Amino acid sequence: MTIEYDGTDYHGWQVQPGMTTIQGTLEEAVARIVGQRIHVMGAGRTDAGVHAFGQVASLRAPFSHPPDTLRRALTSVLPSDIVVSRVEEVDEDFHAQRCARWKRYRYTLLTRPYPSAIERRYTLFVPHPIKIDAMAEAARTLIGTHDFSAFQAAHSSAESSVRTVLVAEFRQEGDHLAFDIVADGFLRHMIRIIMGTLLDVGRGRLRPEDLKVILEGKDRSHASKTISPHALCMLEVGYQPFQMHPEQEVCFL
Repeated sequence: MTIEYDGTDYHGWQVQPGMTTIQGTLEEAVARIVGQRIHVMGAGRTDAGVHAFGQVASLRAPFSHPPDTLRRALTSVLPSDIVVSRVEEVDEDFHAQRCARWKRYRYTLLTRPYPSAIERRYTLFVPHPIKIDAMAEAARTLIGTHDFSAFQAAHSSAESSVRTVLVAEFRQEGDHLAFDIVADGFLRHMIRIIMGTLLDVGRGRLRPEDLKVILEGKDRSHASKTISPHALCMLEVGYQPFQMHPEQEVCFL
């Protein structure tokens, strides 16, 4: 399943006792259709408040109708802030998380003197001027295979903090500044800590070269604060080797 959701009113992807989550809501919807509780495995565990255009999830269910019938059935029972845009049959050994080769996320800043009533749930309002060139220079430091311990939340359960970043770039369109990052995986709060650190570069609190020092130091206390989740969106999950897209128009919520 390919899933789009507004994460504002959810406590993230993963099922948590007593909490409303994306995974839990999907599993309840599937149970209503097939008559039994089915585990839905997501490609990534988005944090509370994070959105998605292209989350991918897999499940095994006793459903004999065409995949698109399941998509329509889910649409009829899911709340309006979760939409299953596509359902496909896959090989028996497909696993949404383990088979994923890369994931693309976007963090969107609204860079103007006044906030937006419409976009307040999807963009981070930055009213003061920021040095975009310096932020872009710092972001290039992230590309490659590194130990991202400095950008990992405390008490993370990840077995390894080594990840490979394929893209880390800024694109400006009007009042919107988008930071796109593609990697083979992400640590807990990794993007939000990176973005907070890059914003400190943009504000002049850090120099672009400081990001390399922080990265190599592997000390979380040297990076900046974990920034708000509401401007972060999972754009897509790839199951083939990553290829750079041709230049495309940036789409904003």
